Formats: sequence, C-alpha cells, structure tokens
Amino acid sequence: MAVSFGRRLRPRNAIHVSDVSVDRDGQHRALVDLDVADRSPDRSSPGSREDLPGTPGAASPEDLQDSLRNRARCEHPSLDEAATKRFPGLLEDERLHRGLSSRPDVGFSEVFFDPPPASNLQRNLIHYPDVGTGNEVQEVTDAEPEVSPGRVHVPGHSYEPPDDRYPKDEYAGPAMDMVFSWTMVDFEYENSSARVAALAEGTYVPENVLPLGLDVWGERVFLTLPKWRDGVPATLATVPRISKTTSPKLRPYPSWEWHRSRTCEGLTSVFRIQVDECARLWVLDSGKVDVADSPFQACPPKILVFDLRTDRLLRKYPLTPDQIKQDSLYSNIAVDVRNGNCEGARAYLADVWRFGIVVYDFSADSSFRVQHRFFFPDPVASRYELHGLGFQWTDGIFGIALSPLDVHSDRTLFFHPMSSFREFAVSTSLLGDKESAEAHPDAFAPVGRPRAKDFGHSSGSAIARNGVMFFNMVTRDSVWCWDTRKEHDPRNLGVVGHSNVSLVFPNDIRVDHEDDQNVWLISNKLPMYLYGRLDLGEPAYRVFRANVRTAVRNTVCDPDYVVSDSDSGYDETC
Repeated sequence: MAVSFGRRLRPRNAIHVSDVSVDRDGQHRALVDLDVADRSPDRSSPGSREDLPGTPGAASPEDLQDSLRNRARCEHPSLDEAATKRFPGLLEDERLHRGLSSRPDVGFSEVFFDPPPASNLQRNLIHYPDVGTGNEVQEVTDAEPEVSPGRVHVPGHSYEPPDDRYPKDEYAGPAMDMVFSWTMVDFEYENSSARVAALAEGTYVPENVLPLGLDVWGERVFLTLPKWRDGVPATLATVPRISKTTSPKLRPYPSWEWHRSRTCEGLTSVFRIQVDECARLWVLDSGKVDVADSPFQACPPKILVFDLRTDRLLRKYPLTPDQIKQDSLYSNIAVDVRNGNCEGARAYLADVWRFGIVVYDFSADSSFRVQHRFFFPDPVASRYELHGLGFQWTDGIFGIALSPLDVHSDRTLFFHPMSSFREFAVSTSLLGDKESAEAHPDAFAPVGRPRAKDFGHSSGSAIARNGVMFFNMVTRDSVWCWDTRKEHDPRNLGVVGHSNVSLVFPNDIRVDHEDDQNVWLISNKLPMYLYGRLDLGEPAYRVFRANVRTAVRNTVCDPDYVVSDSDSGYDETC
C-alpha cells in the first residue's frame, strides 16, 4: 500500500512530494522532493569555516563533519536495555503503544504519574465568559472540579553525576556564531526605581525568567518568555540584532502596557512566535501560567498578529472553547503565506499536551482542530537523559515545519512529537477543512526511518528555501540538518553544531527571511530550569546564528551532495 501526497504523473524534472510506501521489512519509505528555485549552494562565496581547536592547519569539510558526528553524544546506554531494566515488561506490552495511538482525546500521563492534589486541579477548571473578546476569566471555587485523568506536568526525576569522560567544550562548530548569552535575563525598565520596585514586589524574579522561543525581523531579535513561574514581568521582548554586549537588556514588545493588564486583553504567556513574509509577527499566547509548578489556564489561548512596520495589532483571535482541552498547551506555530497573498495566510498550532493541531484561516478568521494518532508520544521514547538528569515526558506533537512550495503550489507539513524519534508528514492540501482532514487519516504518514536508535528527541524544526530542514536534538546537545529531497534516513542526517556546554537543550529554531538566509536557534537548559539543577553562576541561555549555505556546504545536507550506498549513518553507532 502506498500513500501519495501528490499526483503520480509529473513532467521530467518536475519536483513534488513523492510516494510514501511500506516495503518488505515493514519500514515506511518517503522520498520528499520540493520545487525550489535555488537548489545549489552558492559556491562563489568564500567559506567561513574555521579550524577546529587543537587541529593544525585547515580542516577539510569531511573532517569537520566527522568531528561533529563523533561529538554528537553517542555515549548513552541502549534504550532497550535501560528500559527493560527500569520498566520490566514495558517493551513486551505492545498494548500500551496501541492504546496511546487509538484513544485520540485522552491524556495518557497516568501511565507514568500519579494525579495531583485536588487543590491544584481545582485551579485548572475555568470559565471563559466571553472568549470572543478575550475578557477576564474567572476561577471556579464553589463547584467540585471535573478532574482530568492524572495530568501532571512535572514528573519525578533522578539525578546522577554525569559521566566526565567527555571534556566540556563550549565551541559549537565552525558554522555556529554565538550572538547572545545570558546568565540571567534583565529588562529595560522605565527607570531604575521601577526596576527596584519590581524586584521588591516579586513581579521580577531574575532566576525565574526563561527565554524559550525566538524569531528575527530586520534589526530586531524577538524572544518569548512564558510565565513558567512567578516573577516574569514581560512574556515577549526584543533585543537589537547588533548589540554592544552579548547580554543586552530586553525591551518588552510591543510595550510594557501589554504585559501589565490584569485581564486577557494583553499578553499572558507567549510560547512561540513566527515572522511571515508579509512583515507580520504571529504570536501564540498559550494563556497558561505556572507551568513549572501548577499549570493554570489563566486565559484562553489566542493568536495575535502585529504589523512589524508599525508595531500595531492587526488581529487577535482567541481559540474556541471546543479547541481548549482540560490540559491543552499550545506550544508551537507555523505560518503559511503563498505567493505574497497575505490575506490568505494560514497558521498551524501544535497542542503538545493534548496531541492536536488547530488550523487557523486568516481570511475567514476561523479555525478547526484536527486529531491524529501520529500526534501522540511514543511511550518507549518518553524517557530522557541529559547531563545526569533522568526524567519522563509524554509530550506529543511539537516540531512543525512547512516545506517550500512544490510544482502544484502545495506545501508539506512535517511534524513530530517531542517524545518520539520519528518524523511524519501530511500535504497541507488536506488541511483546508476539518472534513477533508478527518476523511483521509492515511494521508498522514511516517517519513523514512527514525533519526537514531535511541535518544533521538527533537524539539523545534525549520525549513529553509533550499529545502533543507534544521532541527534541534535536545538529548544530544546538537542541531542537525536533513535535505528533505533525500530519504529520511540516519545516513542522510548531518550535524550542524554540537556543544555539551553552549548547546545544552537547544529549544527553538527559525530561519529568517533574508535573501541569504540564516538559521537562528536558542538553547536554554530547560530540564535544569525545571528540576532545580540550573547553575546560576554560568550562562544558561544562548542564541546562535548559522548561515544556511555555510552550514550545509559539502555535507550530506547539501542539495548537491550525492549519498553513496557505502556512507555510514548515525544509527550504526547511536
């Protein structure tokens, strides 16, 4: 059986997303071809790669790639071995895996965690008196709350001193330029008295401020700072792209007033943002606060769209009540604009905790929610280990990225759950309305093979105009790449950067809109922040930039690179 994303007949050299099929060994295979004007890197520009530290003379591109491959953290024990030891019978119980895939509207954290105290759950049941206008919400205190099944965000964790066989190295690779670095984040207050007052009142607690998402437009870098804990004074801010310091103070966007509203009219807790080609900033406000301790839906999740030329609000759209589940967490956004048609934009929102996608149509100002079994976490991939920290997350769909337009003026939406080692895809032509999406469940398909045998967790992903995907490998301290024209196979995955110091938990990643594109990413040591293992005396939050052409030149991700059958892949050792 084959699932096709496009027409089977196409002219010679026309490029589109080709067939996904199941071969004799049961593996899903997909060859993804995209219609991209600029398939080849510009080889006229001088390279900007440096020699690796301690290496005399210039290193060849092959040596550089091999060095990064070797540094991409393959020292973990076998997942099967560790899982069998810690959870006897888990790997043999296939019913668990099928159960997670067949019940699309139930949270499954009860597999691993106990229910929270009723006092915490009572805060999560809220009313939206006027979702359409985003007015202030009210907590329910009189009625007995309806308890969702065992949803606890912060699970138990373990800590063992990490293996020190591998020396610490802040150098992330020749393509990676560190732009910013913060030990703790500070803000541009109106004056020093306002800052002192905020510290005294507890509205600003520096160690509680966590940069999470980013994007870039013009001379500004935008950062999101969700209210995981108390003391986050602004949830969206900017820093100048060119700064005199690597630790600039953040300026709340669009103004302080947006972050001081006691109603849902302002910004509540922004997780991700995206700049589109129409110079608009799309803001995904989750509306959820205290996520690190006692998650509370303070306001309905909403989309806000700002004109970046004037910083004026163009659109505010709260999600409808049927799209907000008891423990939803809308955590990522991808925006689709085609051929300069700004009014025809469409946005895709990922619900990482309740395993769904919301599709928002800008012109119709309407949305619908889609469920699918591929949005769920893989229970075998729900164990994480990072620098001595062991924890279990059952996070569903998280990474979402849109391909360039193909010859049929269509895009492919690539996606993956956080707790999974696989990539999936669906044609956006099937996401135009709820009926089409639900009527064609087989149009959603796994792509190729898993990224790695174990510890292949990926957070954000982004695709450049040349069709190359960049994605963060959170349990390998690295950012990888994949030319989406090639089969998704470990031998076709390259390492752009790796550091067990500066790239610990790379979280968000975006590609800018410059003619000569750059990929931007932020690392933030999120598990250390959540579990009290953050060293407040050293930098924890870093922003990197890598030129797209330079990052993939002469690597397996280079669109001109031809993969031979003899090329080795990560899964041979990882």
